[in-house]
Amino acid sequence: MTTQMQLPARPRPAGPTRLRRLGAVAALAPLLAVAACSSEAPVTSDPTRRPATTPTATSSSRSTASPSSSGTTTTEATPTPDAKPTRSLVKVRLDVPTLGHVITVSRVVRHIPWPEGNPVAEEAFELVGIRVTLAAGDRYTATLSPNQLFLRLGDLDVKPTTEFAKAFGKSYGQVVGTAKRGETKTGWLYFKIDKGVSPLVLEYHRPAYQVSTTDKVIKAQVFARKIID
Repeated sequence: MTTQMQLPARPRPAGPTRLRRLGAVAALAPLLAVAACSSEAPVTSDPTRRPATTPTATSSSRSTASPSSSGTTTTEATPTPDAKPTRSLVKVRLDVPTLGHVITVSRVVRHIPWPEGNPVAEEAFELVGIRVTLAAGDRYTATLSPNQLFLRLGDLDVKPTTEFAKAFGKSYGQVVGTAKRGETKTGWLYFKIDKGVSPLVLEYHRPAYQVSTTDKVIKAQVFARKIID
């Protein structure tokens, strides 16, 4: 076993999660699936406030797409003064190197009406829904979980909320589930954000992993794509 290396400060995992990699029996033989280690537990971070200069900078621990590579957007409706729902069709793809995960976004709904009984929150916050497809890579036993996804709003990372999952399930769509190795899951992420914040940037927070068959360490890193202005 190799000595654990120091991981980046953000996100701050308790330690690399051990993964098992698929191995080939012989040349031209099919790959054999190896069961995940019982210790596998993705590390995620709580919403974190960054220094004011961070959103405009790209560091070695963050991968941010340029506007030209973030996908295309077709707006179906324009927000009105009374903040009726605004639905947009988008084509955004976020690739996660090494693990082979692929995250795609196909729809964004802003200004979702608040469920009854939340008058104070309705005055201060906006509800946003994002339809995503999570395709987990098949090289390692790393899962692709919705709690690894965040919206970046200025200097804040905002977690998805499950507070309104039941209320929105019928009107918009069920919350997306966790994709295990080689699986694909499609569903919705819902966020509670400050009113009028733009643009919306989707982030994937890759935890730190250690590959048990090689003792290779995959460092924690954040990958980002702008999904709508």
